[in-house]
Amino acid sequence: MNSKNNNNSNNTLLVQMTKDGLMQDFEQVVRKVVNQMQEQQASKNEKLTYTRDETAEILNVTLKTLHNWNKQRIFKPSTKVGKRVLF
Repeated sequence: MNSKNNNNSNNTLLVQMTKDGLMQDFEQVVRKVVNQMQEQQASKNEKLTYTRDETAEILNVTLKTLHNWNKQRIFKPSTKVGKRVLF
């Protein structure tokens, strides 16, 4: 065998499998890609900060409770942008 044919044979791998086996492998790859895409989309949609109103709604408390928690240092805002308080 010459070196050109030898290189080609090193790059080719033949595998025998059933149609069902091929479909199962293909489905696994597709599931993995879809899961990765969903995780990426979820992380894009995830907010880093919330307004006082959003925080109160998420925690199911009133704005007054958030204010009191802040004064008592129970739950403090993470940042302030101008007059806006963000959690």
